[in-house]
Amino acid sequence: MAIKIKNLEQISSEYTSKQYVYKDLSLDLGLTKISAPGFKLPAPGGDIKASFDLTAIGNSLVNLFNTLPGQRFLFPEYGLDFRQFLFSPITVGNGELIGRKIYNGIKIYEPRVNPLKVKVEADEDNNQYNITVILEIPVLNTSTETQFILDIKKQQFTQVPNQNPNFTNK
Repeated sequence: MAIKIKNLEQISSEYTSKQYVYKDLSLDLGLTKISAPGFKLPAPGGDIKASFDLTAIGNSLVNLFNTLPGQRFLFPEYGLDFRQFLFSPITVGNGELIGRKIYNGIKIYEPRVNPLKVKVEADEDNNQYNITVILEIPVLNTSTETQFILDIKKQQFTQVPNQNPNFTNK
């Protein structure tokens, strides 16, 4: 017997009508608070977040970059290991190694996209690498350019919010 969650059914029917190709639920559940004098109540349905198409792919890439191989119980080989760069100097050479690792990881673990180019710039002053990934998304007939930051101190990838995404239709 399947478990049915009314909030998910409502969201599913709403977004199915919008014809998105890729749909993912966020695993970071949170409650939206309503501000009222003396009360802080969770908003009904405010804890389910979804991402679609390009946002879903971007979230998937962030998950890939931040997951170490062995962390996912049912898919132990999934993820990229950047720990070798933790105490290494921030250099152009190490940036090239990171770029190759990202390119190959995307080719292996993200079948929705074709990586066209990965550009990594060493930013010694901020102890990070600035990464630009250019992707082709065949199903959406689109190419996009996405920026990430690899913070060496935190050993964490973050996606840079893009005010004007560079999408091109073929």
